[in-house]
Amino acid sequence: MAELLRGVVPQMLFVSLIAGLATTAGALVVLMLGVLGKRTLSVMLGFAAGVMLSVVLFDLLPSSYAWGGLESMLSGFCLGLIILAVTDVLLTRFTLSSRRGKEAGPLRKMGYLIALGISLHDFPEGIAIAAGSAAETHLGWLVALAIGLHNIPEGIATAAPLKMSGLSTWKIFLLTLGMALFTPLGTLLGFGILAVSTKMLAQMLSLAGGAMVYLVWDELWPEAKKLSPSLALAGIALGGTAMSTISLLHH
Repeated sequence: MAELLRGVVPQMLFVSLIAGLATTAGALVVLMLGVLGKRTLSVMLGFAAGVMLSVVLFDLLPSSYAWGGLESMLSGFCLGLIILAVTDVLLTRFTLSSRRGKEAGPLRKMGYLIALGISLHDFPEGIAIAAGSAAETHLGWLVALAIGLHNIPEGIATAAPLKMSGLSTWKIFLLTLGMALFTPLGTLLGFGILAVSTKMLAQMLSLAGGAMVYLVWDELWPEAKKLSPSLALAGIALGGTAMSTISLLHH
């Protein structure tokens, strides 16, 4: 495992940085083109949700089961759900109860809340890239691709309310640039854990799966459905089909 990690760490750190920078790319779309229409954003969010569910169902969970069995897979998956749910609740309460949150306009507060949430989500997603690439090289690439695709609409979701609140372009750009670094930092931590103990690999894979499912269930799908139910369904079907096809070609 140590030899494998030495070979893939630099490559996957670069890949995870690119996946993280997809958030900045999404923000740039808003900064250069303005706020996207509801129909377009609904399709993009639905597509990202479909991509993530496909990676969880066809890659992360099967790999977790193969490495550690049913118990490790289920415990890691539930832990991923719990960690993201608790983080979500604490983050929301902290932001809404702070004096600064009350003083800022609702749009700016929303933008900062989304930015903080995405940054925290990107950390375990970076760990997922490390776990995936340690299990199977192609899996790390698939996870990174899924994360990158869902980071684009999340960058849009961050930048849109901030831009509408009057925050300057360069501040929004720097904010999303900082957010992008959480993904490679998570990947670096993931490789550090794996270098010490490979027994955690199965649970890390399914933990990442639980985290992704929570993101889809709590953020991506509700927002996409609210904007346009029919286009959200079309997006999730297209994203799921595209990603499952890519996954099957790699196996």
